[in-house]
Amino acid sequence: MAKYAGKGWVLQLQSFSPHDGEGVRTVVFLPGCPLRCRWCANPETWTCTPKLVYYEDKCSGCRACQGACPQGIFPGAGGGREKCRACGLCAKICPRGALRVLGQTMSVAEIVKKMQREEVFFRYSGGGVTFSGGEPLFQLPFLRRLAEELFRAGLDLWLETAGFFPWAEAADVFSFFRHVFFDLKCMDREKHLVFTGRDNVLILKNAVRLFKAGMPLTVRVPCVPDLNFTEENLQATASFMKSHLPGAAAELLPYHDLGKEKYRALGKEREFHQYRAPTAPAIEEAREFFHKNGVKTVSYN
Repeated sequence: MAKYAGKGWVLQLQSFSPHDGEGVRTVVFLPGCPLRCRWCANPETWTCTPKLVYYEDKCSGCRACQGACPQGIFPGAGGGREKCRACGLCAKICPRGALRVLGQTMSVAEIVKKMQREEVFFRYSGGGVTFSGGEPLFQLPFLRRLAEELFRAGLDLWLETAGFFPWAEAADVFSFFRHVFFDLKCMDREKHLVFTGRDNVLILKNAVRLFKAGMPLTVRVPCVPDLNFTEENLQATASFMKSHLPGAAAELLPYHDLGKEKYRALGKEREFHQYRAPTAPAIEEAREFFHKNGVKTVSYN
């Protein structure tokens, strides 16, 4: 987990988000993640470092960026991007906006001030602030301090997590949150290891711990055909929820390939895995399957 030295890494503050909890919400994206899911659409969230993105379709080929770069890098193919330090000098000089640096350090006070300016929208809509990632708990000390201040300010806080975190260190932070989105990606331990780089033993334990602590949960299930969107995994997920998380709702999230351009812009084309998207009837059938197995479903999309 990342250390806290007065500031934390923030990828984006996304205002007016209608899909990450009740009402109008601002999503605080905190980068850093211990998992490497094959279907991940957000590779820019994997580490707590700034990242240079290069949009080739906007590039005129003037190479002003190369002249501004201390390493003399041109971010196009074969341009030596592995040497990039994401200093941002190239992005500042690019005449067509083909370059951009993602990620910055921010203080708790900076973020709280911005959230307070948006408080009127939260109050009128029943919304608030949702923490997402990456994995927000990867920056646990920063998250704790920020959540505490926003909670004291009377804001409604929700959290998204993949569940891979040390319970003893993180348990106290959940007192600041009203609701948690908890990912259950795959119930088979070995397949989970193959699909995400980690097994699911700790994740399943943390799901049960949160539920027993009285935390309202929505279980999010990414639906990737040929990987985890199978009758076997859906049955195992529904059975686990009915037995260990009774009353919690499931949200089925269809796989999409909208992250493909992000991989290209980050120079990570070789790390992108293409899968087919599930059909709308297949998702609806899965919802009915959960209902028949005693698990309700919801949708925030």
